[in-house]
Parts: sequence; structure tokens; C-alpha cells
Amino acid sequence: MNTQRTRIARTLGLQLCMGLSLALAAGGCKPKPTTTPEPAPAPAPTPTPEPDPKPVEAKAPERDYPDPPPPAPAKPFNFPSATTFSLPNGLAVYVVENHEVPVVAIQLAVRAGTMDNEHVAAFAASMLGEGTKSRTKAKIDEAIEFVGSSIGGGAGVHVSNLGSRVLKPNLKLALTLMADEVMNPVFPEDALGKLKGQAKTSLGFQKSQPANLATTLFDMVAYPEGHPYGRPFPTEQQIDAVTVADLKKFHETFYRSNNAFLILAGDITQKEAEPLVRRAFGAWKPVPEGSALPPNPLNQYKTYDLPKELTVHLVDRPGSAQSEIIVGNLSIARSHPDWAALQIANNILGDDASGRLFVDIREKRGLTYGIYSAVDEAQAPGTFAISTRTRTKSTGEMLAAIFEHIKRIRSEAPSAAEFDGVKKKMVGSFPLEIETADQIANRLREALVYDLPTDYWKVYAEQLDAVDTGKVQEVARKYVHPIPHIVIVGRADKVEKQILEVLPKAKIIKYDGELKKK
Repeated sequence: MNTQRTRIARTLGLQLCMGLSLALAAGGCKPKPTTTPEPAPAPAPTPTPEPDPKPVEAKAPERDYPDPPPPAPAKPFNFPSATTFSLPNGLAVYVVENHEVPVVAIQLAVRAGTMDNEHVAAFAASMLGEGTKSRTKAKIDEAIEFVGSSIGGGAGVHVSNLGSRVLKPNLKLALTLMADEVMNPVFPEDALGKLKGQAKTSLGFQKSQPANLATTLFDMVAYPEGHPYGRPFPTEQQIDAVTVADLKKFHETFYRSNNAFLILAGDITQKEAEPLVRRAFGAWKPVPEGSALPPNPLNQYKTYDLPKELTVHLVDRPGSAQSEIIVGNLSIARSHPDWAALQIANNILGDDASGRLFVDIREKRGLTYGIYSAVDEAQAPGTFAISTRTRTKSTGEMLAAIFEHIKRIRSEAPSAAEFDGVKKKMVGSFPLEIETADQIANRLREALVYDLPTDYWKVYAEQLDAVDTGKVQEVARKYVHPIPHIVIVGRADKVEKQILEVLPKAKIIKYDGELKKK
């Protein structure tokens, strides 16, 4: 046994020597000779097992979130004044000076839009750039692109627009080309065919989107049948029926100098603008003497009815994982004196992610990724609407939450902190919305389309300051109705029971994917 232990000891010594050979190469490492055997080591005591430690609940480290600094005082802003003049042919021209950069924004608006003829108005405006009697489309595009700009046209609900944005030295060219397009379009047949194809493709896409289905149906039920704001989806047959002759007739009727206005905003003065505008648009013909424009189609609707009973308009969309929801009603026209107060009420409720709807229903309850409210701008009464989407199984819970907030905004005045915060945000953000020539032109066009005073934006802050919490509650009671229109796009077999649990007295009308009643 001693011999064996000695051999083991020597072996261990040699292994140690080899492990240290790189460090001790000069002197080597030899085991010491053993003369007296060492006693055998005593066996190590068996350790006593310790009890398993108790699990400790992990806690996230606490963080210190300092309060954000208070908002700085609102910077004063001054919306630039517009000077105006008219050509002998009746074209009204507005010039808004902003000389910070050598750019001029041009907007030409004809007072006719899709409310006058949905498809014809849209095609006519889109085809203004497809060539004129003196210039082909290629020549127009080449000329304007050579100076780094473009000319675009389109039709809105109330007006048809043609616009451009150019450096000041190129203003004369842009006005010349725009005048040629608006006065002398040729409406080529092949271009109309392409637009029809695009419109039909777009139509199919729109019908496939739950949000488009909900918006279209909401407008249909909110407005009287046949109203220009509440039209159903067009049919392919209606699109195909539009002819070049229809476009020419629409253009001949509405595209008249005394049925239009021109805005020039940017590095331009009235003195500089007048000769350029006269040269470009002086030959544009007004409405012939003894003739009259067709009446505004909105004029035939004198009264608007609100729903008398709670009705849910349910579009059955099998296979949907979510429900698209719109809840709202008709409210007021853009020119109504209560507009500023209603905008404040809407901002408190749900204009953005700081509104009550988003903070409660999205952040606290987790029922949706987004929920907002809005008041539409319109010449006739627009709509107030709350829009969102939620999982199919939480449709009823979402409806209940929306009605809670409708009741609250109607019955409670906002707190002073909430009210002051919204007003400061609206006033403080406005200067950012009028920084460029295009933004200024857009604001002035808004005033002209909706028959607002031309100095409307100069006194915008004063209008907001004149609103108090009592006025906010007053307009909420008047224009956010307790019996709204309700539109839901989703699985009827899954949501109908939820609807009746939350709104047991509601009437349910079902629709298919074409928005036809079942």
C-alpha cells in the first residue's frame, strides 16, 4: 500500500511539473524523494444538505420618472393677410405673401365637385393634364418637370382643384400651363378608358376593406337618401357609362372664370402677380350672359332628421377576426358659429392619443389599438363620429365603453386642467400648420370653400379663447347625441348576441358585403 501511495504521489508530482513546465522551463520540476511513507488521509465528512432556498419574487427595478417641464407660453402667430383682386372675366385672385423662401404655391379651384356629378367630376379633373388643344401631355410634363415641379388635378366633394408649387422664376411658366389645361382640355378617349379601369380596380379594393364598408354605410344611414354626402358604392356599369361627351359637357358648364378662384401663396406680391395672372387667365370665359350655373345640389335638403330609435347597422363579413365600429350622428356645418367649441369638445374626447377615448379604452382597457373621434368639415351639416376596431369577442364590451364616454361628455363639464391643456395644445400647434406656402394656401382655400371670412385664421386663437368649459358641455349636449347611428362590420353570428346584451332595445339591420339589406 505504501509503495502504491508513493507511486501515486510521484505521478501527481510529475503531472504538476508538466502543468507548470512553460513557466519553469529553465529549472525544471522534479518530485522530492519520499523516505517516510505518509499516513493515509482521513475520509472527508459527508456534508449535511441544506434546505432548498425559498423562491424570491423578481421585481423590476424602480425607476424615477421626473415630471416633464411645464409647457412654454404659446408663441404669438400672425396668419398673413390676403390681398385680392379680380379679372374682368370674374376670376377672383388671392395673394398671400411669405418671403422666407423663393417659392410660390398655386391653387386653382373650380366650384364644382363630386357632389355635382360623382364620376364625371372626378374623371374631368384627373384628365386636365392629358393634353390640350395646343400641347400634348408629353410636352406639358416635359416643360414643368424641366423646372423641377409638377401640376396635379383632382376633384373633391365641393371643388375641383389644379395645383403646383414652383420657384418664383418659374411662376409664369406654371400659370401658363395651368391656364391651358383648365381652359383647353381635349379629354382623349384612351385616357378615359385607363381611368375607368383604375376606378373599377379601386372599387373592388374599397369593398374589401372593412373600414371603407363602415364609412360608406355610416354616411348612407346618416344622410337622407340620394344626398351627395351619403352615396353608396358606384357600380361598374355606372363607371363604364361615363363618356368623353359627359366630361366636355361638365367642363363647359362649370369650368368658368367666374365660378373659380386662384390662390398664390409665397414669395409674391399683388403687384407682381397681377400681370402674370391677367396674361395667363385673361381669356378664360365666364358663364355666358343670360345663363346660370346649376344650383348647388345641397340646397334641396332643408332639414336633416336624427334617429328616433337605437339602430345597429350590421354588415355581415364572415371570417373577420375583428369588428369595425363607427358610432355617431349629424352635427354642424363648417361655417357654424359653434365650430370652435365643438372642436375643443372633440379634442377632449378623442382627436388624438391624448383624448379620453384612447387613454381609457386603448391604454387602460386594452380593447383596441386605436380609437378616435372626429367632426367632418362640410358645407351642409357634417358628421360627428367615433371610429375604432376591436376583436370580435370584445365587440359588446367596446360598445358599452363608447356609450359610457358619450354619456360622460354630454353630462359633465371638463375639468379645468383638461380644458386648459387642450386649448393650449390647439393654439400652440397651429403655427406649425402654417409654416409653408402650401399650408397657408390650404388654409385660405378652406376658408373660401366653406364660406368663412377671409381673415378667419387671423382671429383663430381669439375664437378658441372665447370658449369656456360651460360652452364645451353645451355643444356636446347639442351635437353628440344619446341615440346615435351605429355601424358594425364583422361576423354577425358572433356579435349579434353581444350587441343585444349591451343594447337590448336596439334594432338590428343586416347588410351583405355590397351594403345591400339582407
